[in-house]
Amino acid sequence: MPRFPANNQQGYALLLLVLMLFMAGSAMLYSTMGPQANKLKHQASQKQMDILEQAKTNLLLHAVSTPELYTTDSNGNFYAGNRIPSPGYLPCPDINNNGTSNTPCGQGEEIVIGRLPNGLATRHFRFIDNRSSPVFIWYAVDSRYVIQNSDYNNPPIQRYAPLNRNQPGEGRIHLDNQTDLVALLFISDQKPPSGTDLSAISLDNLTNPTLNRFTRQSTRAVTISHQEWRSQVQTRIQNQRTALCQLDTQIAHWFNECNNPESGSPSCPASLTGHEPNPVGSNWRAILCP
Repeated sequence: MPRFPANNQQGYALLLLVLMLFMAGSAMLYSTMGPQANKLKHQASQKQMDILEQAKTNLLLHAVSTPELYTTDSNGNFYAGNRIPSPGYLPCPDINNNGTSNTPCGQGEEIVIGRLPNGLATRHFRFIDNRSSPVFIWYAVDSRYVIQNSDYNNPPIQRYAPLNRNQPGEGRIHLDNQTDLVALLFISDQKPPSGTDLSAISLDNLTNPTLNRFTRQSTRAVTISHQEWRSQVQTRIQNQRTALCQLDTQIAHWFNECNNPESGSPSCPASLTGHEPNPVGSNWRAILCP
């Protein structure tokens, strides 16, 4: 039987010992770092969800505060009553990927998709503070709910009216099995560079553009359902119901009936005898006043 030199046997034993120690160390490292890596990944995902939830809260705050936000033009001059919008409108997305809202938007489209703007500089209102922690949030919104859309009541106000609990009465966006959505916010791996035309981007999670149907896939997403929107807006108006119901029914005010002599429609007729032109009228009066 052949015999190996003692120094070779010692070398093999040392190599085997090193290999065993390496395997033991790797197993220990994996058992330590694996859960830690998963924990960090979960924390990062949760942070993004927190950012999305805050952005949703700010969008709903914009919706209920619309009359106050748009009482004046960008130079601080007060609008007449026939220009101040009713509660409920949402901002246009950022289409140019430069951080600012692009208005008007949604012309000829059921929904409009872009990036959630950082805020509205002329209104001193922010949707997300990404100066210290940049994050790209996609934003899809039903085009009837945006603050300015040339498809409706044009001129002069360029927005859908009347907008109230019953009109338009639904949301067009779908996310998996969720339907009747007014807006959708999500974070995905698709982050186009600054200045990109976002209207030309083909989104991975927009599974059926014709039906406005999205899927979560690997995205983090929050939604604004029509029910949530309606609850928030009606609660705000309900709190002012007594004073609002005492308004003159013929004056131009978002609480009163809609009429638009310049561009009438079935829901916002060209004229009402004795009434001031009121293209902003959302006719909450018919819903809340006896």
